Order: sequence, then structure tokens, then C-alpha cells
Amino acid sequence: MELFEGIIKTLLEHEGYWVRQSFKVNLTKEEKRAIGKHSIPRPEIDLLAFKPGTNSMIVLEAKSYFDSPGVKISELLEHHKIPEGRYKLFTCENYRNIVFSRLVKELVHYGLAESNINLQLGLVAGNVYQNKSDDIAEYFDSNEWFFWSPETVKHKVNALAKLGYENNTAIITAKILMRGNLSQPIRNSMTTSNSLNTAQEAKQWLSNNVPEESYQSFRSSKYYTDKDIWFFTIPIDFLSSEQNELKLLLAEPDYKNFHFLKVPRDYLVSNRDKLSIRQTGDKIDFHICALSDRRFTDIRGEGLNLAQFEVKPR
Repeated sequence: MELFEGIIKTLLEHEGYWVRQSFKVNLTKEEKRAIGKHSIPRPEIDLLAFKPGTNSMIVLEAKSYFDSPGVKISELLEHHKIPEGRYKLFTCENYRNIVFSRLVKELVHYGLAESNINLQLGLVAGNVYQNKSDDIAEYFDSNEWFFWSPETVKHKVNALAKLGYENNTAIITAKILMRGNLSQPIRNSMTTSNSLNTAQEAKQWLSNNVPEESYQSFRSSKYYTDKDIWFFTIPIDFLSSEQNELKLLLAEPDYKNFHFLKVPRDYLVSNRDKLSIRQTGDKIDFHICALSDRRFTDIRGEGLNLAQFEVKPR
């Protein structure tokens, strides 16, 4: 919806970004073949947001979904080798890499960026299915992606109106479209606060149940109920580090209990070919299954069974 994109453009500009709307990326025939779809339409980026003084640009998808169930975390958690669905840039790494590579070349061609600019993928949602903004925020934080929830947008619209922008067309439109109590406080709308919640719960559980372990070397994940998985992204450098074990804390949905996995680094090194290593070569993604028949199996990779490395509290 162009109206929603216009609202987000206004909010970003107020925060100091230079914003370009509806930027079409012209893929070559060779690039389309590499993607796996010869007739794929030209990707259109809803918003490009660049903040002067930095060398970073946010590549944003703006999804209003006011008259639909909203953005679903289950769809964002999908993983495809060939792009499909609503969130191709988020769910197909190969597609994202090719589009980003072509986008940089076109930005340089038009004099809009330097060739070494850093691109960050992002999403702004006007409506989230079952109000699961927290799940999306934590997942995006793990991927170092940008996310504004409906609560964040409402808060920013309200704040801008109070600064004398109440007659701005975009603000008036936003208030009409995003009906509801704009004065309501934000509930966990920023990505950093969400991961902190899981981390804090994990740290407390560890202190109570395995006090001899230091939380400093741990990674934690909430339970993504839409896909029944725990999600982790690990730097590839871990495989060559001096750390002997990958220590993971997996939360139950109510956070009252965690599962503790202590995976030997040597085990991961010897099974490197079964890991889901990103094309960029810098990160490993784990989708650890929570279902009883495949519990603690890495279904993002080639099915490593990590159940053997569960440590039970005394």
C-alpha cells in the first residue's frame, strides 16, 4: 500500500534518513538464471533509507496488511532455495544476495551510494498476526535485520503529531489507517528489548539450575511456536575458535524451563558438511526442532541430532 509506504517514509525522514520509494532492481538474464526463475519479475524495493554520515542503507519492505490477518512469523521463518511466497528477500538467501549485489551496482551507477555500502534488510509492519511482534523482533535481531512493529509505528506517529505535525497528510492518514489508542504504551516493540527478555530469563534459569556455568558463553533462544523450533545464528568463526563447546539454552514457551545443550566444537567441525552455512560464509543457522519425534534435531541443516548433548540439571 503506497499510503503506508508514504507514512513510513515521513517517519524515517524525521529521524534523519534520506528515503527513496519504490526502487526497481533490474536483474540480468544471468542473474535470473542463477536465482532459478528465468521469468521472475523485477524486484521492487518499497523503501531505501540512508542516513548521512554512515555507510549503511536499510532495504525496507513495508507491509500494511490492515485488512488481512497480518504479517505471520511462520512465513518469515521459512527457508527456500528458490524464491517463493510473500517474503522472498527474508526466506531465500540466494535471491537476497543476488538482488543486493545488483542493487549496489545500480545505486553506484546512479551516484546514490559507494560500492562498499552496507545493506541491512528490514521490515515495517502495520499489522502482525496474533500480535506476535515480539517473536518477529527477536528473530530479526538474531539476523541483524531492522524491524518496526505496529506498536512502534503507532508510537512514532503519535510522537511526531505532538511535535506539531498533526496537520501533516501522512500523519492524518496514519491515524485513520492505524485506528486504535495511539497513546497506548509500547510493549516490547524494539528488537533489542525482546532478545534481552529471553537472555534475562535464560540467565536466571542458569543461575538457579546450573550455577557452576557462566552465562557469558551461552546463547539463548525463545520457542517459536508457529514452527515449533528454536533458532540460533552462530558466527562461522566459532568453528576455528578456542571455545570447546557451543552452549545453548532453549526456552519453553512459558519460560519456566530451559533445555541446556552443550555441543562439542569438534563435533560441529567434523559434521561441517551437514550444517546450514550461509552463502556469505560468515554464519551458521540452526533451526532446532522442538517436536517430540525430532526433538533437538537441526532441521535447517541436514538433520544433526543434538539430543545426545543435552545436559540435565542436577
